Amino acid sequence: MKLKTRILFPIGILLLLFASVAFGAGSETVPLSGQSTWALIGATFGAGVLLTFTPCVLPMVPIVSSIVAGQGEGLTKMKAFWLSFSYVMGTAATYALMGALAGATGEQLQAYFQNVWAISAFSLIFVLMALSMFGVYTIQLPSFIQSKLNAESQQIKGGSIVMVFLLGMISALILGACVSPVLISFLSVAIATHDAVLGAVTMFSLALGMGVPLIIVGLGAGQLIPKAGGWMEQVKHFFGVLLLAVAIYLFNELGLVSELLLWGVFILILGVYMRALEALPEAASGWTVLGKAVGVLFLLVGTILIVGAARGGDDLYQPLKSDIPVIVSSGERNTQTAASQFPFELVRNMEAFEKKRQEAIRNDKFFIAYFYSDTCGVCKKLKATTLKDVKVRKILAEHFVAVRVNITDHSNKASMEIKKKFNVFGTPSFVFFDQSGKEMEEENFYGYQGPEEFFDTLDLMAG
Repeated sequence: MKLKTRILFPIGILLLLFASVAFGAGSETVPLSGQSTWALIGATFGAGVLLTFTPCVLPMVPIVSSIVAGQGEGLTKMKAFWLSFSYVMGTAATYALMGALAGATGEQLQAYFQNVWAISAFSLIFVLMALSMFGVYTIQLPSFIQSKLNAESQQIKGGSIVMVFLLGMISALILGACVSPVLISFLSVAIATHDAVLGAVTMFSLALGMGVPLIIVGLGAGQLIPKAGGWMEQVKHFFGVLLLAVAIYLFNELGLVSELLLWGVFILILGVYMRALEALPEAASGWTVLGKAVGVLFLLVGTILIVGAARGGDDLYQPLKSDIPVIVSSGERNTQTAASQFPFELVRNMEAFEKKRQEAIRNDKFFIAYFYSDTCGVCKKLKATTLKDVKVRKILAEHFVAVRVNITDHSNKASMEIKKKFNVFGTPSFVFFDQSGKEMEEENFYGYQGPEEFFDTLDLMAG
């Protein structure tokens, strides 16, 4: 190809080198052996491939598919490949920057983009992309720019490649934060050695691993797109629906609107779109009847979710679950009362943190600090499952003094002081202290533990 789409390679490499130099300057490096480095790179690449199939990274799949589907009749296998590859290279560039920053300073670049403005803006971008899939308008560069970019090639639009590359960079910042426990696991080596270059290389490898299935998906989407006819519009509408679902998924992380309400309205509109309210024609085919049946089902599900939201429900799988209390015996009532309150008390500064730690020492109890953020999906899952479990709350009340620290706002110096004091790099994270107030570093962990697993963790410690 004459068009210099290969500029993505030097762009990615330059960003990688810039990150390494900018964040690594002046840092003390403790080098690993060459064999250890290659083993780490291989491990991160393999982990990246597996991460593609987690709920945290799956939203990238419809994004790549929609980008390819949006190209219409002019799509070729080569164009599908370069569009998918440019998206992956965008994510890899961001991950390299993030790795270099973590290796040099112990900070996560993603964390600065986990706020209401960034997530809302990115959700809006996906809504706009979805509307373009439905033909509401066409997103394209000004014609005079397109003419220059297309002068050397008729196969790939340079503007599309660059924009997809940038979209990949932003996607890694917004969507990748959900996998922070995995990121921290691999970045711990770079953080421990203060090696920005190692951090950049390992994260670049992780992103490439994540990108392999995405490129395959992009090529597959290219094969599925019909070359002409009405089916082409139907496929684009399908990917438009997926993009709207991604937008809702992202926006739900903010907790500004009931999750049940957003999904209920979305599914209800989807049912209407599938013509659930229209009469079937006399000579309707089996597929038409099936489509209407699915549409009617969507109407019912959407209505149930909206009713659940109106009743104050928050369980997507049991939206109409009753909150009517069950009559229990006096002994059971005492047990439930002891564990009825949320077990982690909010502390806002180091003074309050130390006060609670001293309280644990006086009462010969273990001390546990839970670091979370308002935009952390895993934190919300912990609150709805593990931290709601009666057995978990009971053991925490009996053997622990538990506090929580909200580190959503990076401009809050008081909470950031606690975060830096105990080298917390992401959310959710748990920091444990023994009965003498000494930190138990070997017990600390990031990420999600189910009710049984978390109870066992606490039980072994308390026992």
